[in-house]
Amino acid sequence: MIDRTNVVPMADRRITDGVDAAIVALDELLAILEKLGDFARRARGGLPAGREQADECGAVFVPEQQGVPRPAEPEQPADRVQRLTRRQLEVLNLLTQGLSNRRIGRSLHITEQTVKAHLHMIYHKLGAADRTEAVVIAMHRGLVPRGHRAGPVQD
Repeated sequence: MIDRTNVVPMADRRITDGVDAAIVALDELLAILEKLGDFARRARGGLPAGREQADECGAVFVPEQQGVPRPAEPEQPADRVQRLTRRQLEVLNLLTQGLSNRRIGRSLHITEQTVKAHLHMIYHKLGAADRTEAVVIAMHRGLVPRGHRAGPVQD
């Protein structure tokens, strides 16, 4: 009699072989991407544009060295933060009150698409990923009054 407890069916063996092959291929791909990243960092460090930008801000240009971690980027000074336009501030103020895009548009007599365009620029300038983060950042920076509370909106 044949002991079948340690026998792997042929279909399972093919799946296992396929998974192993995929893992090997991913490892090779990651190694290639790592080499490409190192190459790009070396190339970027040798570009004259990087040196010129460093000279303009009075900084010392130090090419990135492999294996040396980069220091964290300092926060932008207040004068270097992109300023919001008057209209973007109006949209942001209504956003802090909890209004939907449609209601913001009605309040400002603009289309919902225009509201979305303003919000996109607001997110970009504030470095926010969504409405909630934009409101929190705006409140921390004092761009909108803190006294506004989101509550039921009445027409």
